[in-house]
Amino acid sequence: MTEQQIQIFVSQDGVAQLEVAVDHETAWLSLDQMAALFDRDKSVISRHIRNVFKEEELERKSVVAKNATTASDGKTYQVEHFNLDVIISVGYRVKSLRGVQFRQWATRVLKEHLVQGYSLNQHRLIERGIEFEQAVELLSRTLASQGMISAQGEAVARVISDYARSWSLLQGYDEQALEEIAQNQTDMRPLSLNDALAAIAELKQTLIDKGEATELFGLVRGDGLASALATIEQGFGEELFYPNVASRASHLLYFLIKNHALADGNKRCGSFLFLWYLRRNQNFLARPVDQLINDNTLVALALLVAESQSSQKTLMIRLIEHFILLKKTSENNGKAQ
Repeated sequence: MTEQQIQIFVSQDGVAQLEVAVDHETAWLSLDQMAALFDRDKSVISRHIRNVFKEEELERKSVVAKNATTASDGKTYQVEHFNLDVIISVGYRVKSLRGVQFRQWATRVLKEHLVQGYSLNQHRLIERGIEFEQAVELLSRTLASQGMISAQGEAVARVISDYARSWSLLQGYDEQALEEIAQNQTDMRPLSLNDALAAIAELKQTLIDKGEATELFGLVRGDGLASALATIEQGFGEELFYPNVASRASHLLYFLIKNHALADGNKRCGSFLFLWYLRRNQNFLARPVDQLINDNTLVALALLVAESQSSQKTLMIRLIEHFILLKKTSENNGKAQ
């Protein structure tokens, strides 16, 4: 447990009063605290916890941590603490009203903790300008609307946090804000409409076979898909409007999600084509695509784009570009193979 804070939970009947360890990801309770919360014997709670792991509902190593605790005898012991996932699972098993109250309390506290943990004080926000304020506002709105005290919620927070750290470092170094990547690249491989439609059809069938999509998935609405693919290739004379892979891929993801080019599955199809475009132009990237953007990061970016307002378009493009590292100009003069 890192960056730990202590929050006080009091049940509605006032009987259970617990000092809850909270970090930026979850809340933690010891076995003794869970017994007090659910008003059950420790042996009962212990049995339910064993069943949670025995039934493989949760993986022990990811939801249990040891924390130094001072006992009544004044000695310090390493005591196992269980995170919110375990607490909720046990709560369902014992059907405790206090468990419901704790879950609601923890959800509220963690949302506040996530947002506050990645906010700066007002003075520093003023120094760093509206862009960072927008990032924090977007984080708060996405977490709230998605109800994400979960792995996805943590991924969203990490994306904003990572971006914020880079923004802060650059700001402190030369008082400049992050700008869109201006590096010029030539001979990038385009993504044709026919190729995109074929890929979406294949993705659709795969998801339908898994029971994760319906016939509405991937159906084209108007010319939104064609327009997005054509727009990122546009230029005037010899000057490209989107001069590199990072700029084109970022705008492609943004356009496909925000313009609702498809009847259903805009985030999934947009993310799929975004990755495909990057892989088609791998030779322009400093690292393999999978090393630049993992699954959690991609989910987080798609959710943030979907929740963003039109006035935050520049922020979103910069945020996506932040994860796409390009080769230096001297390294990508050759044509894509």
